[in-house]
Amino acid sequence: MFARGFSPFTRLIFWIALSFGLAFMDVRLGALDFLRSGFSYLMPPVQRAALMPFDVAKEINGFLLRHRELQNQRDKLLAERVSLARALYAARDTQRANVELRSLLLLKRNQDRSAVAAQILYQRPDWFSRRLTIDRGSSSGLMAGSPVIDAQGLVGQVTRVYANSSEVTLVNSSDQLTPVFVERTGQRALATGGNETDQMELRFMPTHADIKPGDILLTSGIDKVYPPGLPVARVLQVIPQQASPYARIECTPLAGVSRDRALLVLSPIPAAAQ
Repeated sequence: MFARGFSPFTRLIFWIALSFGLAFMDVRLGALDFLRSGFSYLMPPVQRAALMPFDVAKEINGFLLRHRELQNQRDKLLAERVSLARALYAARDTQRANVELRSLLLLKRNQDRSAVAAQILYQRPDWFSRRLTIDRGSSSGLMAGSPVIDAQGLVGQVTRVYANSSEVTLVNSSDQLTPVFVERTGQRALATGGNETDQMELRFMPTHADIKPGDILLTSGIDKVYPPGLPVARVLQVIPQQASPYARIECTPLAGVSRDRALLVLSPIPAAAQ
């Protein structure tokens, strides 16, 4: 019909008349109920298909929000974990320091000399010199020759004193000779530093001497520097020497210099008492 070239006005009138006719039939006669019913079955799938992109976008947005919330919670838990770990390490460190200080206080009570508590500042870079620096000096009454101990035993003696610091030569230094005796037998000997870092040796001990691995060496006190009875070292092994009448006796110092932070500096014996 339209291919024959009806005018636009004629086509408009036709569509208006057709619309009014269909509306009249639907309202008065219900002629289009079957179409409406058919469309009611067809529309839900179409609606679901049309709404599907919005549902997917909503689900993705919810997933991203939940993911971000979980990330924030994870970061918060990690921060709390780090904080708790630091607090735990600090508490353990404080506990170790308290145990060490209590041991030093008990040791101080058993000494008949005055004592000054000190902290280790640093150990000299040249470990073979076997010296360390503490935070007490002449202003705290320290003098050269003062014995230095920790909770486990003899550390060494003060060899240089400054105003607010002092240098301590360790008992396992090759420059030090410490008169000792074997706790088990009472036999006297001289202990000095060995070739290794954490090693000591007994000098001039006969091969037939009654000394065994595990024996504890204590200060004898005959040098008038160290008080008697301080733990010095434990015997590791006794090696007979074929070309010498003396045995090679290796020991390990008992003082925990590499683990200590707090030390006790004893006053030296007055010259009149020596």
